[in-house]
Amino acid sequence: MPGWPTVGRADDQELVAALRRADTDAPAALYDSYGERLYDYALTLIGDRDSAGDAVHDALVTAQGCVDRLKEAGRLRAWVYALTRFQVRARMAHRGTPAGGLPQAPGEPDSELAGLVRETLGELSGNEREIVLLSLRHGLTPVEVASVLGLTSRQAATRLGRARDQLENAAAAVVLAKTGRAHCPDLSAMVDSWEGPLTPLLRRRLSGHIAGCEVCTEGKHRQVSASRLLDLVPVEFPPLSLRHRVVDTCVDPGRDQTRTLITDRGDNFDRTGFPVAAERRSRRRRPRRLGPVVLAGACVLAATGAVVVLNGGDAAPTALTRTPTPAVSPSAELTPAPEEDVTPEPTPGADAPETSPSATPTVRRPARRPSGGPAAPTVSRRRPAPVARLGTTCPASIAGAAKIGLRARNAAVSWVATASQGLDVFPASGSVKAGGSVSIWVTVVDPSAGGRGRVSFTSNGGAASCSLAWNADRSPETDPPSDPPTPTADPSETLSEGPSSNVDAAPQG
Repeated sequence: MPGWPTVGRADDQELVAALRRADTDAPAALYDSYGERLYDYALTLIGDRDSAGDAVHDALVTAQGCVDRLKEAGRLRAWVYALTRFQVRARMAHRGTPAGGLPQAPGEPDSELAGLVRETLGELSGNEREIVLLSLRHGLTPVEVASVLGLTSRQAATRLGRARDQLENAAAAVVLAKTGRAHCPDLSAMVDSWEGPLTPLLRRRLSGHIAGCEVCTEGKHRQVSASRLLDLVPVEFPPLSLRHRVVDTCVDPGRDQTRTLITDRGDNFDRTGFPVAAERRSRRRRPRRLGPVVLAGACVLAATGAVVVLNGGDAAPTALTRTPTPAVSPSAELTPAPEEDVTPEPTPGADAPETSPSATPTVRRPARRPSGGPAAPTVSRRRPAPVARLGTTCPASIAGAAKIGLRARNAAVSWVATASQGLDVFPASGSVKAGGSVSIWVTVVDPSAGGRGRVSFTSNGGAASCSLAWNADRSPETDPPSDPPTPTADPSETLSEGPSSNVDAAPQG
């Protein structure tokens, strides 16, 4: 986002090393790198500027005091976002604060499209709004987003694709209602008689039409981008006093007690060093309810008729047998099963004891079940659901632009594309139904200058990437390219068999 400092992975490594050495300048460097980003993120969650500032303050103080808990220094970015989310969630649970949204800055011109972005983000369910904001507004990768929210990378990629489609379809309804009537007769028939801003009902109808119309979907990918839509909402910057508060709490010797209280309150980490949310702790520590289980076990034993009555304490142990009891209604009387009296024989050479009810142990047991009883029922096993696979076809060469083919095997695949510097990919996300295929365009930003780049794909069907070169000779240490796929009539139909593909494109002669 514009206005935020650029922080690379090497900068994160240096920040962690400085924090672990307890450098006096480390807290200020940490705030300068992430303070503004975290404040904007916290404000979208809680919607209150004072609470957002307090959450960021406590998160950065916890990061400075608990940096040794972080196992991998390269995950600093995801870690500080997770600490901020933990502090925000704790305040929301304590105060009963509802989930926030993108607040409107004072004096901001609220255009129809900017208001639509806010409204659509508010309609997203579950973690989808956070995933969109963290991925597109804050630049976190799907793996980092998954670490912040406690999800798997596959879940994060799937939900991002779904939420991104919803946001882009809503915006495309406004854009194509003004510019796309000539390309789609059905769209034109829906809006020809309409004047002024779209009503929510008409916008939802147009969004549903765009999602199922190939012509309008192509127009949406050409004119609407979710990342550009979020640029319509200005960045929320923290007050200048917040930086002074954070640095003062971290380095002032007189604030030791305050630091201890803050770090102790947030000192609940998993084995990787990431904070454990309060709701996850309560589920993990909830005691098991064994009462109903024990009662059910007692009922089962009583129903089998395995009741033993022993008179006397010197009788030898006797094997017990069980018999099935016929099912009866709860109101019917229970008739005892046929019983046998078993009297032990006297020991040879000893005087036979007097036979009396008090001296002879009696074991009452039901008759033995016949050996030819009904067989146990056969348990049928359900076949496991097919695993989604993403296949890719990379171009053999690229000049100014080229196509990359994607195909879904076994199940539907939702994917997100990321292009390195010098390349632009369009569309940047989407979904492919099982057995289907799509083609996306990769374009060189400056074709006149040679270079190399990569387009990476993350999806619920695995990861894949294409390495591309244009107007430049290969480096000597570069591995030779893989054999290109057999050409077909449609390049998007020739796809790799595995879940991922990494093909270096040969430079153009």
